[in-house]
Amino acid sequence: MIILINGSFAVGKTTTAELLVPRLYHSMLYDPEIVGAGLAHIARPIEKFEDFQDLTAWRPLVVETARVLKQVYGRTLVMPMTIWHRPYFEEITAGLRQVDPHLYHFCLTAREETLYARLEQRQHEHTAESLAWIRERFQRCVTAFESPAFATHIPTDEKRPAEIVEEILGQIR
Repeated sequence: MIILINGSFAVGKTTTAELLVPRLYHSMLYDPEIVGAGLAHIARPIEKFEDFQDLTAWRPLVVETARVLKQVYGRTLVMPMTIWHRPYFEEITAGLRQVDPHLYHFCLTAREETLYARLEQRQHEHTAESLAWIRERFQRCVTAFESPAFATHIPTDEKRPAEIVEEILGQIR
């Protein structure tokens, strides 16, 4: 099984994923952002980009890394990832379904004011440059994730992370 936890920046994807892993038997956290950061470091001298998701190799590497993790460890993968650009989303989810047909996608949502407040609370985790980059993309993410293509939606404005985990567990059982 693969559980993709999608949603805007500051919506709670990583926190939810980190709480979900210990609750799911034989699972592991797989954060594709780490793949992107490594690839960005390697490709920076060769390819111009503002977002590692735009790198040609990123999407196939995300899928291939999932394939290798499933083959080597045989565990459920819990993947927190902001992926709002529809063609990239479709490419990755199609690839992940080939790795494991039991793919669940949950899109965590929140009102913009909630997201901005959460980002302010986490400001110490980001550089001024990364905060500006995230703020530039907030509106695109919020708008994109309203689409039914990104369902199953889980509103997080009034929920604690543990409640979100319970909702996910309820839907995959």
